[in-house]
Amino acid sequence: MKTEMAYYRNGYQKSIEAKVIDCIKSKKGYDIQLEDTCFYPEGGGQPADKGILDGQEVCNVQEKDGIIYHTVKNSIAIGTIIKGEIDWEYRFDFMQNHTAEHIVSGLAYRKYGAHNVGFHMGKEFITLDFDKKLSQEEVTTLELCTNEAIIQNKAINIYYPTKEELQKLDYRSKKSLEGMIRIVEVPEYDICACCGIHTKTTGEIGCVKILSTDHYKGGIRLYMIAGKRAFYDYDEKSKNADSISHLLSVPVKDIVKAVEKLKKEKDTLQWQINLLEKEKLEQIASNIKENKTIVLFENVSNTKALQHFASMLCQKAEVVAVFSGDETGYRYILMSQKKDMQALKQQLSEKFACNGGGSKEMVQGKIQVKKEDIMDFFKEI
Repeated sequence: MKTEMAYYRNGYQKSIEAKVIDCIKSKKGYDIQLEDTCFYPEGGGQPADKGILDGQEVCNVQEKDGIIYHTVKNSIAIGTIIKGEIDWEYRFDFMQNHTAEHIVSGLAYRKYGAHNVGFHMGKEFITLDFDKKLSQEEVTTLELCTNEAIIQNKAINIYYPTKEELQKLDYRSKKSLEGMIRIVEVPEYDICACCGIHTKTTGEIGCVKILSTDHYKGGIRLYMIAGKRAFYDYDEKSKNADSISHLLSVPVKDIVKAVEKLKKEKDTLQWQINLLEKEKLEQIASNIKENKTIVLFENVSNTKALQHFASMLCQKAEVVAVFSGDETGYRYILMSQKKDMQALKQQLSEKFACNGGGSKEMVQGKIQVKKEDIMDFFKEI
């Protein structure tokens, strides 16, 4: 017996009382089949509903061959009339974002001939994959036109056309479909075969923001948010902008210029620091006497500077080992023009837990051990 789908009759139904038709033991608990349900199962790019069924948390909702299974921890007696209630805020969030996706994808197809070839609704953002590259200007136009569609508050039409009607319909679909086809239409913007749950009107979406883009298999991937997600994103970024404005003592509209100025000043200071450090290391190296093995501990700002230090010392020793940091962790360089440093690193690894890699002439890595133990190691070898 297939499950009646109240979520298709009324996507805004939040609770239901229904009879338990079956209760099957599964890996995660028990899969409950009801004669009717308002819980939407995972599908159509939309995650499964969350909620409570007979006082238990619903862990998952899946559909198989027309039967909806609600996974709960404990069994429920067959024939029992029970109450279920979905997490409405969670559901409506996905309804807003799913409907927004339709408009963006419909516009991308109508304006630029780009087909939606992938769609994922995550907790933080929605991703839309298209088979064609879009310029930044085109992406901005998609966002602007989508928000214009929201302002128009158009009614979303959902219907099941006949085979004859379907043949005349220019609709989007990612795969070949058979049987009754459920069409979701946003007038003037999109006509798509879809089994998801949507808002009644475009106005209920609230607003849409395309956050960023990536290259995707010769096309483009859009990262998008809608509804409350878009509001919370704007609120967070607005607060961050105000905080930066306060810290830099400039109006919000000038924070980019102020940050650019700070970055230039930082880069100049860093260049000066690097120059002073280079001169310091050259002075230390010049004062070191020639020896078979040189082991030094010196705090150095970065690995490149440490390599330069080691190369200078290599002129005075067969083997050079330089360490930068403290006992919570050292960066190290092993360098030689005559000895195999990979073999030396192997000895070091056998004695202490450390990582690293490189060539016969130079190995670099990290080690966490006392300075005295490192010195003793080199004395022994």
